[in-house]
Amino acid sequence: MRKRDPGLDVLKGIGCALMVVAHSKLKMWDYEQYIFWGNLAPALFFSAAGVTASFQAKKPPREMLLQYGFIFLLGFSYSGFLDPAFLSRFQFEIVQTVALSVLTVYFIERYFHPQTWAYLPLGALAFGLDKLIYPLGFERLEGILIAPGLFPLLPWLSMFFFGVFAYRSKNIYNLAIFAAICVLYYLLFGWSLPDVNEGKWRFMMDFFLASSASLFLAFFLVRLIPALRHPRFNWLTIFWGVNSLLFLYVHYALIKFLRLFEIQRNVEMIWNHPWLFWVLTLASSTFIMLAVIFLLRWFEFPFNHLFVWMIMVALIFAAPFIISKPSYVSYFLLLPGIAFAVFYPKLGKILKQENQ
Repeated sequence: MRKRDPGLDVLKGIGCALMVVAHSKLKMWDYEQYIFWGNLAPALFFSAAGVTASFQAKKPPREMLLQYGFIFLLGFSYSGFLDPAFLSRFQFEIVQTVALSVLTVYFIERYFHPQTWAYLPLGALAFGLDKLIYPLGFERLEGILIAPGLFPLLPWLSMFFFGVFAYRSKNIYNLAIFAAICVLYYLLFGWSLPDVNEGKWRFMMDFFLASSASLFLAFFLVRLIPALRHPRFNWLTIFWGVNSLLFLYVHYALIKFLRLFEIQRNVEMIWNHPWLFWVLTLASSTFIMLAVIFLLRWFEFPFNHLFVWMIMVALIFAAPFIISKPSYVSYFLLLPGIAFAVFYPKLGKILKQENQ
């Protein structure tokens, strides 16, 4: 069994911190400009997920399809938490794109064994296909396969491919590609940054280049500096990365709670120094995660059974029909979502046993 690479957890941990910046959506004192930097978080998550997908090429296809099929479906707990009408306004969120992209990388690795360099044109091809398909008028594919949308598959798939290349190639290539992308970006767009809303939603060329540049720079630095990968030195970032799925649920729920009471405006210190809202969210999310992990140890036994996971999937999709008040749907789906985030490694073990 391959040993866990802390460098990949560092990348995901940095992504967690950037998610807080993006989802806080602070707009006082010109803080709205920082949302763009937060929007780069998925590039780090997806690149790390692409690498781990390549590690799983020896697993049986049936096991992978079942495992990530469950993850795909269970991930709608997050979609429903954000939008109780997720079934009527159907589009992919982050978990669905991760599940399908991981399977894509897995099948490419298992059956084609491409050279490392091949993942660069594959990444460009995924982005290019998105732009080729969009003008054809397939509106029903928007938000699912192509942009615009939250996390459409094709454009974001490019980050998974680039991640595999950045992990396997010589590190100097990551620096060279980062520099080349920066030059290209300047030639095309000057010093202007992508729009904080439309750039990510429509996945335009400027956002694609910015995301790609951040990915290659992050890989270069994490591979260059050993201290960044050392658990004693960088334990907090690694903790976020190891538990990034739980962080996804906890930090967003906390931000919704803090914004409900207008903490960012009503607390004078935070109003004067808005970055303290990020610090508060990160610190509180960490303590909540530690508490959740500790407390749920006493309730782990049911999740050793496949039928419990099947019931969870059924409850997620039934919730909008059996709960009348939309806000209650959101609160309810947070519960299976957190259980999914904590116990999903058990799901993988169950499915592995089922396939033996």
